[in-house]
Amino acid sequence: MNGSKAFRRRVTTTERMYFPMRELAPPFLMQLVIPGEGNIDPDALRSAVTTAAAVTPGARLRRHGDEWVEGDTDPAVRVLDHQLSYPALEADVVVTGAIGPTPDATVEVLLLTGASTTLIFRVFHGVMDGMGMVVWARNVLRALRGEDPIPHPDPIADQELVAKVGTPGKPTPMVPRYRTAVGRGRQHRELAPHLLRHRRIEGAGPGALARVCALLAAETPGTSRIMMPVDLRRHDPSLRSTANLALPLFLDIEPGRHWTAIKEQIKAGLHERRELSQLASTRITLVPDPVNRAVLRTTNWLGARLGRNLASATVSHMGRFTTDELTIPGFRPTGLFVLPQHSVAMPLLFGLTEFDGHTDLTVSARNGAGIEPRLEALLDRLVAMLEADLPTPSPADQPQ
Repeated sequence: MNGSKAFRRRVTTTERMYFPMRELAPPFLMQLVIPGEGNIDPDALRSAVTTAAAVTPGARLRRHGDEWVEGDTDPAVRVLDHQLSYPALEADVVVTGAIGPTPDATVEVLLLTGASTTLIFRVFHGVMDGMGMVVWARNVLRALRGEDPIPHPDPIADQELVAKVGTPGKPTPMVPRYRTAVGRGRQHRELAPHLLRHRRIEGAGPGALARVCALLAAETPGTSRIMMPVDLRRHDPSLRSTANLALPLFLDIEPGRHWTAIKEQIKAGLHERRELSQLASTRITLVPDPVNRAVLRTTNWLGARLGRNLASATVSHMGRFTTDELTIPGFRPTGLFVLPQHSVAMPLLFGLTEFDGHTDLTVSARNGAGIEPRLEALLDRLVAMLEADLPTPSPADQPQ
């Protein structure tokens, strides 16, 4: 374990809602995908995972009642002769498979050795948020380069941080009344319950998230409610924790609002620290797990059958990355993107990342009759818009 005393922290109200999702929207994992050129030695990767986990205890957590406790086993490293199944990633047996090696595992690392080498960090959302996953992956890459990983020993998640910094007001009411850009569709057993898609945009620059929000609103009847996760670490830059430290900023957007106005809307919300108030809305999870499951099933039915959702979409930007900062001996990354977790509570979950002047756009979508062609058409429009509006990298900007 990490030192002489096991790392432990309380399971937060936010995290409680994620446990039923493992059953309702499997595998309910965030996944950081790093394709590249070259090879990674499996034994070197296992050693790096051990080194990184020693100072990143959030990667070794198991649930014990109302607490997360650091276990004595490092995250599993699985080596698979496999190539990702583009474009319909929801049919890929690896990224849609359960985490291993046991049901209580929360983090694992995959090394795919198919036509090209791909590294995948898989994380149960109950133990980390997206930025925590990025921190964990960077620590493993540091260890692979022979560098010291950065310790993240703080047993702090959203509840403790919000209690420390305070809330500015009341939470945004959660009412299932919002439409979505792909409409509604009755779910059938012969259809995959969720779709998982990835697109790469030849261009990158500021404003990508606001532009995506603007187009989603333009494609949605009535006012859209976009949920934008906000990293709470901004309120305490000294904090070193991989736990769930993200709360939503809700953006209500009418069709036709320009992306620059949405960008100002985001700035105002961040300035007012509105995301901190949303922790209060997670208290609904302080009920038995069967009740949580029933609420989530009802939420899914309202969205799929009636088109009434708690939010129109979630849109996250996970950051900007370069080849140089991610390269390790023998392996040169050619990209980085995030596969969002599936959800029965949200119709669309978009993830954005920027890599060497390109933008990767991914989405998990609740499936249903007619949803797939509408989703593909929406992605076509999003890609066309972003490639028209974002600067395209010049040959001189490309890594050699």
